[in-house]
Amino acid sequence: MNTSNNRVLVIGGGMAGIRTALDLAEAEKNVILVDRAYSIGGLMTQLDRTFPTNNCDLCTLSPNLSESSRQEHIELVTMTTVTDVKGKKGDFTVQLETAPRYINLDKCTACGECHKRYPEWVRFTPGLDHRAPTCMRYPQATPQAFSIDMAKCTDVKALMDTCPAGAINPDDFGSNREVKCASIVFVPGGALFDPSHLDYLGYAAQPDVVTSLEYERILSASGPTTGRLVRPSNGAQPKKVAWIQCVGSRGLQKGAGQYCSSACCMFALKEAIVTKERFGDDIETTIFYMDMRTMGKDYERYYLRARDEFGVRFVRSRPHSVLRPVGTDNLVVTYGTDSGAHNVTEEFDIVVLSTGFRVADDVRILAGKLGLDLNSGGFPKTDGFNPVVTSVPGVYVAGVIEAPKDIPETMVQASAAAIMAAGDLAPAAMAETVEEGEADQELLPPEFGVVGEEPRVGVFICDCGENIGGVIDAAALAEYAGTLPHVAVARLQGHGCSRESMRQIQQIVADEKINRVVIGGCSPRTHEAKFQEVIRKAGLNRYLLEIANIRDQVTWVHAHRAAGATDKAKDLIRMAVGSVVRSQPLADHSLPMNKDVLVVGGGVAGMTAALQLADHGHKVYLAERSATLGGQAAKIHRTLEGNEVAPLVRDLVARTEAHDNIQVITRALIVDHGGLPGMFRTGMQTGRQMFYRQIEHGVTILATGALPNRPAKYLLDECSQVSTQFDLQNLIEEKPGTVRAWDNVVMIQCVGSRTPDNPNCSRICCQNAVKNALRILEINPEARIFVLYRDMRTYGFQEEYYQKARQAGVIFVRYSAEAPPRVEAAGEMVEVTFTDPVLGREITVNADRLCLSTGLVADEDGNDELAMIFKIPRTADGYFLEDHVKLRPVDLPVPGFFVAGCAHGPKLIRESIAQALAASSRALTMLARDTIDLGARAARVDRDRCAACLICVRSCPFGIPFINADGYSEIDPAKCHGCGVCAAVCPAKAIQLMQFEDDRIMAKLEELFERNIA
Repeated sequence: MNTSNNRVLVIGGGMAGIRTALDLAEAEKNVILVDRAYSIGGLMTQLDRTFPTNNCDLCTLSPNLSESSRQEHIELVTMTTVTDVKGKKGDFTVQLETAPRYINLDKCTACGECHKRYPEWVRFTPGLDHRAPTCMRYPQATPQAFSIDMAKCTDVKALMDTCPAGAINPDDFGSNREVKCASIVFVPGGALFDPSHLDYLGYAAQPDVVTSLEYERILSASGPTTGRLVRPSNGAQPKKVAWIQCVGSRGLQKGAGQYCSSACCMFALKEAIVTKERFGDDIETTIFYMDMRTMGKDYERYYLRARDEFGVRFVRSRPHSVLRPVGTDNLVVTYGTDSGAHNVTEEFDIVVLSTGFRVADDVRILAGKLGLDLNSGGFPKTDGFNPVVTSVPGVYVAGVIEAPKDIPETMVQASAAAIMAAGDLAPAAMAETVEEGEADQELLPPEFGVVGEEPRVGVFICDCGENIGGVIDAAALAEYAGTLPHVAVARLQGHGCSRESMRQIQQIVADEKINRVVIGGCSPRTHEAKFQEVIRKAGLNRYLLEIANIRDQVTWVHAHRAAGATDKAKDLIRMAVGSVVRSQPLADHSLPMNKDVLVVGGGVAGMTAALQLADHGHKVYLAERSATLGGQAAKIHRTLEGNEVAPLVRDLVARTEAHDNIQVITRALIVDHGGLPGMFRTGMQTGRQMFYRQIEHGVTILATGALPNRPAKYLLDECSQVSTQFDLQNLIEEKPGTVRAWDNVVMIQCVGSRTPDNPNCSRICCQNAVKNALRILEINPEARIFVLYRDMRTYGFQEEYYQKARQAGVIFVRYSAEAPPRVEAAGEMVEVTFTDPVLGREITVNADRLCLSTGLVADEDGNDELAMIFKIPRTADGYFLEDHVKLRPVDLPVPGFFVAGCAHGPKLIRESIAQALAASSRALTMLARDTIDLGARAARVDRDRCAACLICVRSCPFGIPFINADGYSEIDPAKCHGCGVCAAVCPAKAIQLMQFEDDRIMAKLEELFERNIA
């Protein structure tokens, strides 16, 4: 194979494209990342907060945006479109056309002088209109540069003279180039439905009718009002805000898609909660909805918080119209309710339209150039069980272009697409790519010595928009920092994690001979590694850094106490300076990487992960607790779309058992675990005799699945005519004659889910009910089927099957949690009584079969044992807790551990497979390394103080310390976990934990109490 095309082309620079590119680059695969926009980041960069944590995830995302431009394996090409694609899997030829920016990216510092002087010539429009051409929508834009609209420029020389860096290049004519690649990941994202033609909603005529993204920009600190909530019409603060759901989705309006856009309900909930958080009782929030589709992990809890804690009002209705009567300032919403025959009118200051996703026209054209088969909505058709595989071999999709979805599912599919695309690269060529990449790595300058030198501390304060600067006086904090002892430089750095800010910090450290650095900004958990890299590039040891977590520990928790928050921020800065002055250069420890993998769980997710990693040449140990592989999927007959599950499971089992790189261990019970990321040791008892064996491996994937729920409700396991949906599908497929004899079938949704004992939604139940209802009607067209539901949560393309069921005559009746159906046995029948909200009366149905949608629950006992052995946190309902709910949905908080399938939370088979691929991709980023960087956090013994008392030996939970031949305690830094227990218990203070030395901790305490004592 030609090695010149040994790379992957990623089309689209949104979240999916960035995650795909980073996964490939971390696995040492070369990537070309192409985006037509002026900067990468996509829709997420315009969001103020993300649910369900309400965090500003742009702060977490921005270092990755910068990293995508710095990664040596990634070539970032913005303002570029794909004009033609030819070839096949392993050998594609792609034509790229890059528009002129008229700015030299190597020179531009994004100072903004050109835009200040000539705003009509320079592209920079972070305004409400998301349809307008924009460049730097957000402060952390990558590339960090403006662009020129040369068609509007009337004086090129004057424009050039405004740029102090000489970055404006009027002779830029763009470029055309041909690239070769082995595979393509198509991730252009989604466009938003434009409601301008819907006169009855008033969007085109009324400035106070905005889309959900426009409202988001109003709330955003980087938006046009810098986070102040005002009415676009008059600039006044609104008192009442309403959200109207399903605008452009579920086929409700002209031009709307037949599908559900999946994320809109949660989007509205988040905006309503953030509005209430900021303004409390001063503002009323109302959401008009059809079905509240909060089917993600812990999303139902978020919905309950909105309703019960924040007082968000929910009205189940499709509003008739939004008007502004002549002579009034307010909007009038007209809507109907179940409780009355007459319409209700209500005034609001702002109406937010929750607009759904659609495929942009130019994206459809590009999909045609790629040769992709499209569905009726213009989305690429994908494999029934692997959602990232398209109709064209070698072309993969992820994110919203595959189907409307939320950020976590987008990130999962992006990683899944990465490993699928990596599989198309030639193995021999991959080795050459790695060597070339290593040769091209940036050479770091030698570290300059700081031992014995007078400390010169540089303090850099991030204001981070509303996150920090909106609460405390950031300028006063920077001024205060300049008065502290040993501080040579103190400055307000704006968004410190932006590319330009990090470049400035690096330059200041070098120019001012700074030998210690303090960052006052976000959490070290998300930003420490990036700032360590910055100071290391300036020639400073990366451990001469201290981060004061102003965002998490001050502004987020004291948002309504500005003066006190500023004082606390000063305390944290003073403590950080006191600590960093006593810091010393440290050396990282490293060990060889064990490239074997342990996969726990032999279901569809576990087998998929094992096969992927085995195909990439890694030895995989697949441990399954039961005697056979297959998991719960082996008991399912077909999917909602009609795909047979049994052939999939048989194929996976056969391939897994036959693969040379996979060792299947059945009847395996995990009993102990130790080691470090990259050098784990896991013990298990196996076989009928439960023999003990220990496995050494570098990474671990948990794919232990979930269990079918069987709550003691509605006569389940008491009456033979009552079954679960799981039981019903077996009856349908195995005894169709019985199904033909049924006259009435009743299905009850949310049985054992969305209850105080199990508050979350089980995600799979609504589509299971629709699937089984349609199958019953195929066998028995005369059957009457009643589905009693609270909210029908047929998200994405499942909505089309829900509509198909309604058209086929399935009767859907809503019930409330306060008035659930009543069930009684009646001989050979089951009597089900419920209230019809439309008729306003009770109805009783004598059913031949009552089917309960009971969903899934976590394997409480199994997960609890594994969580204790592996030290993995879990959610309140027993599932494993991911590292970051949005951006790292398959990474677990313990490095080297990943989660896949229903061990993470209830999901469909294709979703489990996607997450298994994603876990494999994330694991591959670790396995690509030859060594493990252990950092410098390790315990160190002062031999002159050690009394060999054995206290550290006895107290270490990992058994690392020992008394050596010289008679003092010795701790191997390569084995030390850095927990600090030995340092805490040593009576002679002979042990210090590096990065947390006693003098640094005491310095913080002394500085903290200095103000109070004084």
